[in-house]
Amino acid sequence: MTTSPGTKICTHFGTCGGCNYLDIDYTKELRKKEQNIKELFKTYRHLEFRTIVPSPSPEYYRHKIQLPFGRRNIANKTLLTLGLFNKESTFVLDQTECQIQDPGLTEIALAVKQWARREGLLPYNEKSKRGMMKYLVARKSFSTGEIILGIVTAKEDIPHAKDASKRLHTAIQNRIGKTGKFGKIVGIIQNINTKHTTMALGREEHLLWGRPYIHEHFGKHKFRVGLSTFLQVNPIQTPSLYNLVLDEIEPNSRVIDAYSGIGTISFWISGNCKEVMGIEENPNSHRTALESIKYNHVHNVRFRKGRVADVLPSLYGKNYDTLVLDPPRTGLGVEVAETILGMGFKKIVYVSCDPMSLREDTNLLARQYFLNSVQPVDMFPRTDHVETVAVFRNKNIT
Repeated sequence: MTTSPGTKICTHFGTCGGCNYLDIDYTKELRKKEQNIKELFKTYRHLEFRTIVPSPSPEYYRHKIQLPFGRRNIANKTLLTLGLFNKESTFVLDQTECQIQDPGLTEIALAVKQWARREGLLPYNEKSKRGMMKYLVARKSFSTGEIILGIVTAKEDIPHAKDASKRLHTAIQNRIGKTGKFGKIVGIIQNINTKHTTMALGREEHLLWGRPYIHEHFGKHKFRVGLSTFLQVNPIQTPSLYNLVLDEIEPNSRVIDAYSGIGTISFWISGNCKEVMGIEENPNSHRTALESIKYNHVHNVRFRKGRVADVLPSLYGKNYDTLVLDPPRTGLGVEVAETILGMGFKKIVYVSCDPMSLREDTNLLARQYFLNSVQPVDMFPRTDHVETVAVFRNKNIT
């Protein structure tokens, strides 16, 4: 579905900080994103700008939500709210609908909000350090429809947690029904985050009901995905993104997949490789990747746990010819970039979720690598975010 200028299809549009482009045609949005990338990299010589890859669906594509709890004061009472921040990040709006997240996750968010209000659970106040509820985090499998949700709390003890979690499960079941239209809830988790931080999830988790993961499929490979596991939020578009990486992998390559997460890219490209070595710092993601080797019966993929800055130097001289990068939004940084420059890869395939940090890293790599091509991929329709696949070639290797 596309929209015409001036059409308001969400009651929160204009106030909510989630969407920027609901009021314009999707084709116009794509052209704008493509032009922004061209402008950002216009000074690089002999660079091939490739046409942006549109998302198969510009609406209802997000299969993960991370919504903060907030408050609205009415007379002398505090009403708990749940949604995204407004554009100025001054309050949490009370979400009633969303045009970019999966409808099943929206229904679950509404059920959780009503449950929290009935239980008398108050949102956490960063200034007074009072209250309980911080975030709702939920994931839905695109391939199986399974859903897990996490209630992030500032304290360990939810009052009467066992009974409260039963009531939460009942509230969700009543909201989404049993037909499977909105998915199937398979696990409820309490995540405890006592720190004052912008990170939603803490390290400690308690399983309140069911299991702490969903089953997800990418191509022929299967994965178990938990709350803290990194996974692209737009599974409809993810195969297009991964195929762009695969297209750059020459047959029988020996590849390092840095920031490999649970190994989705590693497995996706493995059929074209002699060997793939994934590097991942997150212990839960690393453990999931190792498990995936076993039940996917893949024999040419291995994984090392640790910071990329620490593990990558240990692979020097091991004859890896290609480096795949999918770093966090902050990019590589000087330390990792300097290590890469010393390793002499023939080619680098860089998957970036932030064009600004990609440009900064391009400048760091420029001593030894040409930026050969830039390919925008619209993983986040209706927002101003865009994924980019950049390909670098070693200046000293023809």
